[in-house]
Amino acid sequence: MTPPAPPQRRSAESVRDTPTRILDAAELLFVDRGYAATSVRAIAERAGVNLGAAHYHFGSKQALFGAVVERCFAPIQEQRNRALDALLAQSSQPSVREIVEAFLVPLSASPAAEAPRLIARLFGEPTSISQPLIEAQFGPSFERFTEAFQRALPELEPTEIRWRFHFAIGAMVHTLATAGPISAPSVSRHDAIDRLTAFATAGFITPPDTPRAQEKIT
Repeated sequence: MTPPAPPQRRSAESVRDTPTRILDAAELLFVDRGYAATSVRAIAERAGVNLGAAHYHFGSKQALFGAVVERCFAPIQEQRNRALDALLAQSSQPSVREIVEAFLVPLSASPAAEAPRLIARLFGEPTSISQPLIEAQFGPSFERFTEAFQRALPELEPTEIRWRFHFAIGAMVHTLATAGPISAPSVSRHDAIDRLTAFATAGFITPPDTPRAQEKIT
């Protein structure tokens, strides 16, 4: 009598649940192609599922993009908030450098390999697609960090703080989207974030040049 064949081990691909496979495929395609050039059918094919499964689990392409963004960014935002909480527990007025580090360093520590490229891709999408996601994912954290910067820089007007934070985020997106300066040796993500931290800190602490603001710091 022929003995029964031993049970086959399920592959890592089959062990992953269907929504995770769809999210993994969608993340890769959205990063590589962008939102407009990525179809739900292509995502389903990449994930090895039928088209109906993608629609069943996520509804629309926009909802699927939002799920990809949330899965990638939520851990980064949590790290940022924990870092800021730790700073505020130590001092009611941490230094500008410490606040900038709390905002940027989680990017270099993120386990999500595609996080930098996805952030850069998101900010490059049309505002009709990107703005709701940016506000949902970054809005609460942006407000918390803005308040911290205002406490650290009382000589600056609140609107000025927001503009400087806006420019710092722009530098962040550009850093994440590119390999580095033209004709410069490439560096690790950690080194790039270190350089960005120094640049953003300098931008925040530069004295304002308006007469009213100058009166406050002289």
